[in-house]
Amino acid sequence: MLEARSSWHGLEPTSVYFRRGQPLLNLLVLVAILPPALPIGVAIALVNGILFRDPRQIFFVQQRLGWRGRPFRLFKFRTMREIPQADFTSWENGDRLRVTRFGRFLRNTHLDELPQILNVLRGEMNFIGPRPEMLEIEAWADARVPGFTSRLVLKPGLTGWAQITQGYTGHDAEAYAMKLSSNEHYRRHLSLRFDLEILARTAIWMVRGRGWNFPKGRKKASRSATKAG
Repeated sequence: MLEARSSWHGLEPTSVYFRRGQPLLNLLVLVAILPPALPIGVAIALVNGILFRDPRQIFFVQQRLGWRGRPFRLFKFRTMREIPQADFTSWENGDRLRVTRFGRFLRNTHLDELPQILNVLRGEMNFIGPRPEMLEIEAWADARVPGFTSRLVLKPGLTGWAQITQGYTGHDAEAYAMKLSSNEHYRRHLSLRFDLEILARTAIWMVRGRGWNFPKGRKKASRSATKAG
């Protein structure tokens, strides 16, 4: 339904970097991280296989909304125990208690997102861009934050400006409004320098174990969004 939106073309950045440079950056990052990512990924897969006692539970595959509202299957390492309820219901109720100890480590270091390299290879994601949401969450946020879907003019990313400045938002409409502000800031100022800054800050974020960070109070989160905007 979102693919038919008439304003997509008008929202796209017009810079040469967006059209030519960012795809080249994706390729360079891919070449740089594949050698270390492969053995790390194999090790994580082995640990998950032992923890969940089922090779089918090593990975988590979920439909997300991507470029121009097109659904795609996103790949992650599984971090949570399964329960008999819908993904959206689980998100509404909060999923912290379902996350395994090893899963918490994977989330904090962003290593749970390593399989999304496959999404980059398939052309469904960039290394840098807005976070792709579940279809139900996208609809929930769009109903509460006018224009929230406009960020889908860009391909979703493994990391992004909103991800490293805001952290995990949870079931909070105000946080999603700040997320939109951060994504708009990135869209307006998209450049090689900005992307390199995001990559560098993501590396620091991972080393500090802040991948699954929750904002400490509304005021602090608001300052982050103001800075991003």
